[in-house]
Amino acid sequence: MAVAQGVQKILLDSTHFNDIRNTISSRHVAWDALVRSAELSEFDAGIAKKLESTLLKHARGGALDLPLEQGVQALVHLLATSNNLDAKRAVLNLLSELFTSDKYVHEVLRYFKKGPELVRKLYESTLTDSAADDQFVLLSCFNVVSLLIQEGLQSEELVEALVSNPNYLRVLTNLERMELAYVCIRLLQELVAVKRYRRLVWKHSAKFVPVIFQIIDWALDGRSSTRVVPTNSNNLGIQAQYYALLTLWLLSFEPQIAADLSHTYLSELLKLFKLVKVTIKEKVTRLSIAILLNCVAAQVKGRKATIKNLLLLGSGLPILQQLSERKYSDDELREDLSQLHGILESEYHELTSLDEYVAELDSKLLVWSPPHTDNTFWSENAHKFKEENWKLFKQLINVLKELSTSHDSSDNVALQVVLNDITHIVELQPECVDILGKLNAKVIIMELLNHPNSKVKYEALKTTQAFVANTFK
Repeated sequence: MAVAQGVQKILLDSTHFNDIRNTISSRHVAWDALVRSAELSEFDAGIAKKLESTLLKHARGGALDLPLEQGVQALVHLLATSNNLDAKRAVLNLLSELFTSDKYVHEVLRYFKKGPELVRKLYESTLTDSAADDQFVLLSCFNVVSLLIQEGLQSEELVEALVSNPNYLRVLTNLERMELAYVCIRLLQELVAVKRYRRLVWKHSAKFVPVIFQIIDWALDGRSSTRVVPTNSNNLGIQAQYYALLTLWLLSFEPQIAADLSHTYLSELLKLFKLVKVTIKEKVTRLSIAILLNCVAAQVKGRKATIKNLLLLGSGLPILQQLSERKYSDDELREDLSQLHGILESEYHELTSLDEYVAELDSKLLVWSPPHTDNTFWSENAHKFKEENWKLFKQLINVLKELSTSHDSSDNVALQVVLNDITHIVELQPECVDILGKLNAKVIIMELLNHPNSKVKYEALKTTQAFVANTFK
């Protein structure tokens, strides 16, 4: 976003979006024929034709021979009254030209500020059309967002409508067409750059946050350079990563959002550590570390749990140590790395092996980490699973129930670990067998004897043998 004399201008670095606009500019619209067929009024069509000639055609750069306010009024009226998509697409392109023009943008915005209801009219006449194609949607979104980021035109109601709009979401979530989705990500980033919009945008996080992390996933498995189309060459994948992360970073300045991000999207957040290990782009590393810092800021609820998760589930300290040895040119990045390292290191000295275990259990991201295979850990901590009316043990059983119904093979390791842990507790705290029975866990464990994964079967057999042997103790 560029700010010039009180005007926020979107600097959209998308070759594909510019190609769309150029293609529309080169198409001939039969304005006169549309008037004869009564699809457009003679006045609206005449205004559109004049603006097209001045802004886009042979007279480009010339002076307008009509009041600009009258011209914009006619364009908005045409969008609201016409059903002809080609004419409306051409008009949307004219408005985009006005919003990006240093010569005309100030006067155009003054007109909209005199009648802010026109922003709603523009939204309703373009983005609620179920027949709108992707090009139409991108132009509409660009124009609406260009208005909604201006002082005096901001509308929380319209922003919420936009981020939940089916047309917008259709383009945003279709990463097979990254060149189009990228534009939607950029526009979302422009919206959350406005502080007052962040919380209401986050209300719809389930619709866009998975898209952001899917882009990061593609970077991690090396697909970003092959999955995206050639637009912007290899830069599109990197730019998509950058603006996806920039969107998260801006949102994470709100403490409640940072807390939600750390809790609801923990496994995805941990992938930022993986991303900074493989990326060669400092700007991607800088944003990733800045997001993590915001999530452990002093004012964020649950920051202690987040720090533990970064340490124990994300291997944060060794990764930060590796990064500190790289020769980054960005002073701010080096400072952020040092600060995050200090926060994690301070907490690390207070951790116990039980903290590590509980962090895994809370996250449900169980792996064969040391506590699960260390007999000393179990002899020292098994009694703690009995505390608070078997709170930890019941939590373990709930994870077992959830994983036992999963059809995702990636959950097999976690299922093996859960069964292993139950076996240890049964052997050391035999009275827990009553809890297994009351919670129907015995049946679930015996059903896992038929699990397709041989290692899950083996752990289920060990657990079954343990609770049978200890049933009458």
